[in-house]
Amino acid sequence: MDPDAPHIPEHERLPFEAPQTAAGFEADVESPPEGIVRRGGTFEAFRFRAYSLFWSGALVSNVGTWMQNYALAILVYSFRSSQVDLGIVNFVAGAPTLLLGLSAGVLADRLDRRKLIIWAQVGLMIQATALALLFDWGRLSSHHAIEALLWVVFLGLVGGIFTALSFPAWQAMIPDLVPRENLLNGIALNSAQFQSARLLGPLIAGAMILVRLTVGDIFWVNAISFLFVIAALWVIRPQFAQPRAIAGPAEREESSWRTLTVGVRYAREHSVIGVLILSTAVLTVFGMAYMMLLPAVVDHLLLPAARGAELIAHSAAAAARQDRIDQQTAFLMAANGVGAVLSALVVASLPASVRRERIIPWTLLLLAAALSGFGLSHSLYLTLGLSSIAGAALLTTNSLVNTSIQTRVPGQLRGRVMSLFVMSFMGLMPFSALIFGFLGQAIGPGFAILGGAIVLFGWGGWLLARPRLLCPEG
Repeated sequence: MDPDAPHIPEHERLPFEAPQTAAGFEADVESPPEGIVRRGGTFEAFRFRAYSLFWSGALVSNVGTWMQNYALAILVYSFRSSQVDLGIVNFVAGAPTLLLGLSAGVLADRLDRRKLIIWAQVGLMIQATALALLFDWGRLSSHHAIEALLWVVFLGLVGGIFTALSFPAWQAMIPDLVPRENLLNGIALNSAQFQSARLLGPLIAGAMILVRLTVGDIFWVNAISFLFVIAALWVIRPQFAQPRAIAGPAEREESSWRTLTVGVRYAREHSVIGVLILSTAVLTVFGMAYMMLLPAVVDHLLLPAARGAELIAHSAAAAARQDRIDQQTAFLMAANGVGAVLSALVVASLPASVRRERIIPWTLLLLAAALSGFGLSHSLYLTLGLSSIAGAALLTTNSLVNTSIQTRVPGQLRGRVMSLFVMSFMGLMPFSALIFGFLGQAIGPGFAILGGAIVLFGWGGWLLARPRLLCPEG
């Protein structure tokens, strides 16, 4: 145990402490742990059949999910060319993660995680199938713009609920599939899987559009992709799962409340942790909205202004323009994914002697600079390069904050404090999408992104000017 760790009174200790590795640190779920790449043990976890099946099924399913995310973005924008519509759809789909987070954690502890994930995947498969059928029936088109938007919002809410309820179980499954000594490697590979899917999904979806397939076909592919992860989960057995103690209803309720309050109290009393979590919130709200605005960026900044007949919804010129929006959006998403994958490897290779807190202000400033150029650029090639830089800076900042929190927080509090990190990251995404959807509609996507970049410049500059906020030791 860390000799400098604060004493936790008995009445504040939880019956279920966050899992730790043999080295005493909880595994980092956002970025590959350093040393995994350098020591060459990159594929250790694949020696375990259950983990290999889980990883493979998750990769196929996540590729399908990112394909659908791309398809939904271009489909919703095609209804009315509205950035507000994009913000609403993203908000509704993401809000359940914040609202149901604690309840989902309780489910992950009380129920069979494998079965919980299977049923959630079945629900998501039904949602993707419904989107595909509605598109094939002609209900998701600009001919019925309001009805189509309502369908997408409703199904997005359904999908968001299933995702939110299963997310903690997904994270908790990996320690059930690999032994403790391979846990860091298993989590590193899982991070690589997610980033690879984030890269491949838009590329495959964009290629389907290029060969004249429809977004409905993309929905069908996503629906089929869930069969792979369902089949994988059906056959695996979590051989390393630890037996869980059974607590009464009053004890479980008290445990959930203490989990929240102790984490908040620790972040308030330890200013570095509070600043790191606040930095994540600033990053999420002001630095991630550009991804939601990509179709509008292509339409307003990268393509010539629409004129005359191009404004007629059913004209051939409008259809050709929409095709170009679809294709260039896929390219920008793919470029962002390339930057994220490369930065994950860089962060993983940082030596232990590097103070990650010192890098965070610089990566925030790099992201702000990339987004400033992104919001002002009218060149596809320049915007592609800036999208890649933004993806790298965003993931690097997020990973550095994650790692910094985990190395500073004592083991008996790490899970509770990390829950605040997750809420400030994933929980705030839908609010960012909603705010910037309205802002982009009001002042244009480029100026909206530029406004977010200015806030990031201010926060990054403040951290740089006051280094003791992140490094009080000097």
